[in-house]
Amino acid sequence: MFIDAFLLGALLLAVLSDLSTRRIPNWLILSGMLFALSYHLYTGGYSGLFFAFQGLAAGVLLLVIPFVLGGLGAGDVKLLSMIGAIKGSVFAFNSFIYMALWGGIIAIFLLLLNKRLKETLFKLSFGLFMVHAAGASISDSVEKNDISIYYPYGLAIGLGVLSTYYRGWC
Repeated sequence: MFIDAFLLGALLLAVLSDLSTRRIPNWLILSGMLFALSYHLYTGGYSGLFFAFQGLAAGVLLLVIPFVLGGLGAGDVKLLSMIGAIKGSVFAFNSFIYMALWGGIIAIFLLLLNKRLKETLFKLSFGLFMVHAAGASISDSVEKNDISIYYPYGLAIGLGVLSTYYRGWC
């Protein structure tokens, strides 16, 4: 119960910071990771420490490709790594699934709000048609800036964690 309260408190700080400054502080992530490693070492010995490191690695591995492709920032990767270190790799994976769903919902809402949903869907479908018909890549037919929408992804991560708790996959 204590570890859940710690995670939710750290997550709240991370989301609020991301929403207000578009940054997740390194001191918050580092303290959360150190807490997780210490807590799991104390409560579970070396197997607990291994559990925390598995979760940390899962957080990195799940988001490294979207990070490299420019879909999210390093703070988002570190935040999911901290979540994994605290709750383990299974929790990190389930949070990842939910955060992807929430991220899509938020993106669609923002596209609707900015009246860009129809245009974005048209450009994506044209790009997919070109890939299928001509063997071109999507990047050859659609500019990334034409279909991009930027928002603090910490909110989607936070909603993903809350959804994971709600579904009981701890």
